[in-house]
Amino acid sequence: MTDSGQRSDAKFEIEDELDYLFANASPNPNREGCPSREVLIGLSRRERPIGHPDYLHIVRCSPCFREFRAMQQATKAKARRRRLWAVSAAAVVVLAVVGAWVMLGHDRSRVPIDGQSSPGAVSADLTARLDLRPYTVARSDERRAEPDPVVIPQGRVTATILLPVGAEPGDYEIRLLDQDLALRASSTGSAALRDHVTTLETTIDLRSIAPGRYQLALRRSGGEWQMFPAVLR
Repeated sequence: MTDSGQRSDAKFEIEDELDYLFANASPNPNREGCPSREVLIGLSRRERPIGHPDYLHIVRCSPCFREFRAMQQATKAKARRRRLWAVSAAAVVVLAVVGAWVMLGHDRSRVPIDGQSSPGAVSADLTARLDLRPYTVARSDERRAEPDPVVIPQGRVTATILLPVGAEPGDYEIRLLDQDLALRASSTGSAALRDHVTTLETTIDLRSIAPGRYQLALRRSGGEWQMFPAVLR
């Protein structure tokens, strides 16, 4: 569906570098191929999976990106106001619990000794091989099934990334974006041709990132961002 003209009065504010980039990199004055406002509202509320094609349109259409982010920012502002009153009450509860814990003591046998890992701790140093070649753009009109998201382990990951066919060697930026397309982690790396495959090596710290669905964003220095669905486990 194509809409034309300004469709939202919500105010968009640039919060980081990605906001600035996506809000200005892809002008679409005629709003060609733009989804309806109702669809953008659904995307801003996460009613569709992060790998949905409409998300890809958003990062390739600056007007839609501005509308999408303005909706997100307006929703977050309302949520922050609703949470303010709860914070004070929660602080009282926390102080009461801490006071009781101090007064009654605690089981020190459960406190991990320095150098030992507690149950459920996230592994710190991991390796991963991420194959992005299935996402190579076909040169024909043949429709192909959407590849599965790449799986990334949770930890401090040394990643070997096999780039799509046609990707050039050089220096790359790597970013992990959440469902709001907000930056959660970033790194840089250098790609070289190995066994006829452009291979990128990087280390990215994902120890504090919650498991779930994300977008893996890559770009060669001076080039355009490419987005790939990813799952952090």
